[in-house]
Amino acid sequence: MNSPSNKAQTFIPDIAVFLQNCRDFAARFPEQAASLKLHTDEAALQCLRALPAEYRLLQTRADKNLPTLFIDGTYLHSQYNPWEEARRILKTDFFQTREVHSCCIFAGLGLGYLPEQYIHRYPDSHTVIIEPDASAFLCFLASRSLSAVFQHPHLSLLIAVPPEKVMGFLVAITWNKRILFQHTVSAGIQKDWYASFSRLTEQDCLKMSTNAATLELFGMLWLKNTVKNIDVLSKAAKIRCFHNAFSDTPAVVLAGGPSLTAHLELIKNSGQRFLIIAVDTALRACVRMGIQPDFILSFDPQYWNYLHTAGLDTGQSVLISEASVFPAILRQPSRALFLADSSVPFARNLELARNCGQENVRDAGQDCILAAGGSVATTAWDFARFIGASPIIMAGLDLAYPNKQTHFTGSTFEEAVHTRSSRVSPAEEANMKSLIAAHPTLHADYTGGMVLTDRRMLLYAWWFENALTKYPEVKTYNLMPRGLSIPGMPAYSAEEFTQITRSSTPREVIANRIQAIISTAYSADFIAGEAARKQRITDSLAALTEEAAVLAAQAEQAEILSRRLIESYGITVSNTAATGEGDTGTGEKIPGDILSNNGSSDNTPDTTAYNNLTRTQEQDRCRAALMKELDSIDEHISQSFAKEFISVLFFTNNEKETDQTDGIAQSIAAAEKTYKRIRQLALQMHKICVSMVE
Repeated sequence: MNSPSNKAQTFIPDIAVFLQNCRDFAARFPEQAASLKLHTDEAALQCLRALPAEYRLLQTRADKNLPTLFIDGTYLHSQYNPWEEARRILKTDFFQTREVHSCCIFAGLGLGYLPEQYIHRYPDSHTVIIEPDASAFLCFLASRSLSAVFQHPHLSLLIAVPPEKVMGFLVAITWNKRILFQHTVSAGIQKDWYASFSRLTEQDCLKMSTNAATLELFGMLWLKNTVKNIDVLSKAAKIRCFHNAFSDTPAVVLAGGPSLTAHLELIKNSGQRFLIIAVDTALRACVRMGIQPDFILSFDPQYWNYLHTAGLDTGQSVLISEASVFPAILRQPSRALFLADSSVPFARNLELARNCGQENVRDAGQDCILAAGGSVATTAWDFARFIGASPIIMAGLDLAYPNKQTHFTGSTFEEAVHTRSSRVSPAEEANMKSLIAAHPTLHADYTGGMVLTDRRMLLYAWWFENALTKYPEVKTYNLMPRGLSIPGMPAYSAEEFTQITRSSTPREVIANRIQAIISTAYSADFIAGEAARKQRITDSLAALTEEAAVLAAQAEQAEILSRRLIESYGITVSNTAATGEGDTGTGEKIPGDILSNNGSSDNTPDTTAYNNLTRTQEQDRCRAALMKELDSIDEHISQSFAKEFISVLFFTNNEKETDQTDGIAQSIAAAEKTYKRIRQLALQMHKICVSMVE
């Protein structure tokens, strides 16, 4: 542990400077200043006088006007020259990327030498400063004049804010780990806060990577399915009619975990004075036990997911789904079909066209989007919340491999494994391979022991934890759990389950209420409006098809212009469509020798100097013409409604690429790749849409 040097003298703050810093802070962030009691001079001085004794501002050896901070035995900055220390850090690899030059998140402020130099170096950057320690922030305000920091136009400060709220802010600004700089010493002092923050950032990074992988894997499949489901989209009612319709009724949500088998006997013999909401993967077990769910939820776009319900008796259940699922799912027999609104812009556009003419469609439509946490179990919970069920009792929600089981007995996966098994390749071998492939790790279960789970199911557990924090009024329990312990979702015993369901809504009342809602939703007027809805959807699809073709053509032209610009900086572009002479797109031809620096063979000194000057001027003029045309294309692309759908399918490589060029040529090279990706996606979208239009 460090201790203050015998020669280190206490730094005496300039009160006038401190108060001016507090005023600047209060003017820029009035709510935070009030919460920290720094909104008036008197209150700020009281805070400074009450600064804990373990927080000490000490003079440094290089400059007594630039203090360091000593907290409970630890220096936060250099004892000699903290300004120079910050300058060296700013030269490290982390701060050398264009992304960090544009935006940086500082977790841990200390006395702020590094953020201040960053702001000075990159005045147009977006700077986010997080400091969980209010006393350390007070020392920051007392250290020196900070007008340059508080005057930065793109500054965000989060002082003494809980890690959950900080994470919420970062998610809102679309953060990523590549722009997060953590002050290691501060993290060592505020260990609990940073441990929680680190866990939240890890969760969000996993969620983002999972979402990106999901979009890359299923993006075009969602689009294809939605186009194939247009007929159903015009016929089916929306789930809006179920909103808060069962606020007096408990709901049991049947997930597909290994423990489901043990729960179904209890549920079957309970009298079922509650709603039964089953995910599609659990339906086979329900049918085998003779349990008929009130609602079946299916939201997966894949054919393999359809096999969970294929051939089963679903005629007495209400099917809850959405527009982009595998088409056969929406064509299964059901008591009635209701669709949630899609969160994918392509399907949302068709849904809004479908409802054109209804009042408050856009606002009302938002109420019909069910949360997607990566698992249909998360969507099923959100549907139970949406209809107002209370309490919500989860059954089969293990999110783990209890007793090394991967699925419930009789699941589609288990039956498929047994079908393919043989003497030399038994089912147990396939189950073990599946378990090992998940790279499981041990985590706490509900009994205080440990259970195997994996990163994917941890993500689902984190989703539930966050959702339960967001909706504390939605009481949720886990019935006789054998899996991963989920904070905020206590265990429910068989006795508690029997007690709460014994006095609940009678089964006949539940069935009649569901039927009344179905009858109202599928009224004669609604059925009569099917043709008009289908026509609006078809017209919207035709417009999108045309827009995708235009977008592809614009992106292709932008590719050509970008390549010509890159070549003008002496960078070789392979597979370029623009060779020889360049075309600005405005009809003006650009001589190839001007852009490629190939000049005359006359090499006399005077002639060479003149030719170089003339060529430079011509290059600048031609580059300006190309840039002007690119700006025009960018404007058209930004105004295209098709770009909203393309953006969902647009994936960026998070790996750090080695820059082969610099300056403007580097930016143009990156833009050329972007245009290429836009063109490819627009062409794919056009191909899918035109197949339906024709």
